[in-house]
Amino acid sequence: MAGSGKIGVRATLLAAWVLAPGVVCAREYPKPLALVNPLHGVGHGSSLWMPGGDYEFGHWRYDLRGSDYDLFEARAGGAATLFQLRGAFAGGVFFRSILTSGPGPEDWDPPTRVEWRMDAVQFEYGATAAARLGSGSLLAEYSRSSFHPFRDDAEENYEVTTTDYLRLGYAPDPVRLGRWRIAGALRGGYLTLLEMWNAPYDKPRARFKATLTLQGQEMPPGLPPGSRGISGDRPRWFVLVEPAVLALRSGGIDLDLYSEAGLRFSGDFGRTDLFLHATRYGDIEEVEEKEVAVFLLGVAIRFSVSSGAVAPGP
Repeated sequence: MAGSGKIGVRATLLAAWVLAPGVVCAREYPKPLALVNPLHGVGHGSSLWMPGGDYEFGHWRYDLRGSDYDLFEARAGGAATLFQLRGAFAGGVFFRSILTSGPGPEDWDPPTRVEWRMDAVQFEYGATAAARLGSGSLLAEYSRSSFHPFRDDAEENYEVTTTDYLRLGYAPDPVRLGRWRIAGALRGGYLTLLEMWNAPYDKPRARFKATLTLQGQEMPPGLPPGSRGISGDRPRWFVLVEPAVLALRSGGIDLDLYSEAGLRFSGDFGRTDLFLHATRYGDIEEVEEKEVAVFLLGVAIRFSVSSGAVAPGP
């Protein structure tokens, strides 16, 4: 897989994001907390089997700043809590697919007036477990991601990449700060390509990864932190910041960052998000024998539904 630049360990997350080109990890798309915490939306009185689930789909665009490999994406995914015990322990599964589309080469003759083409699909799936610990949930995860290119006639061919994740984490219960509901989690663990797959691909460039998720949502006055909000209430602001620190197999430390800010329209069963997003990768690890760094900006729309007692976090 392609290498990447290194940043000093003294760099702060913000400084690295703004100032340090050519750093960050291969792309792992950010996951909502509902997908990695099977206790999300589950309480003491929930049913034993299939007590909750979450699903979302959306369209991410990079019109403000894209790359030779990034024009827009269609993302869809869901999670199901398979069982729970008195709101203290739960196990679940999740699955996501991301269809990536690029602008196509300069000499390409597109079949329509809209010049884009589907380049690849990435699958992400796994099993999760959670146990109540103090004022929060202890998280465990085994998951996989696999990137499958469609392009076979480009000057620079894509390559297949795949990763196994073994992670632990902790998600504190949401809190209220003024009119804002704050939720988050810290997850970290080992990245590899397990030998049992007998796959002819390189292992991921990162050996360990730690991800901090911080989410904030404006709430109506007087509601507790775990409340859904009010159906038909006015749109509310939300923000998401998710930095990740990686320890590379070749030595050194890299940094990843994803962020969102926008408006949320909530109803009885789900929500619609309209937002700006920014992503930075120092090497997307998707192009053969080439390091590709990208900084992406755009707008997106996302639709989410939840059958749990508590709506998904921001």
